[in-house]
Amino acid sequence: MTRGGPRIDPRGAMDETERIEAQSEPDQSEQLRRTRVWRLDQFSGLGFDAARAALMADDARVDLAQARRLIALGYPHETAARILL
Repeated sequence: MTRGGPRIDPRGAMDETERIEAQSEPDQSEQLRRTRVWRLDQFSGLGFDAARAALMADDARVDLAQARRLIALGYPHETAARILL
């Protein structure tokens, strides 16, 4: 026995769900931009000059927690930057 209503293709519904989820999540490049801006703000807040802060923010290998420790221990910013970079 077949009902007279429209057929729903579960694959089509899943595709629509995936499209909605993809639209609501920021794309990877936007996430990277936000992370870079946040890191730049953090390094600047520690007192690094703009050029060094930008270099460190762009390099994922530079450990922000280590930068905080070095500055807290009293290392000059130039020395800390050489260690971190």
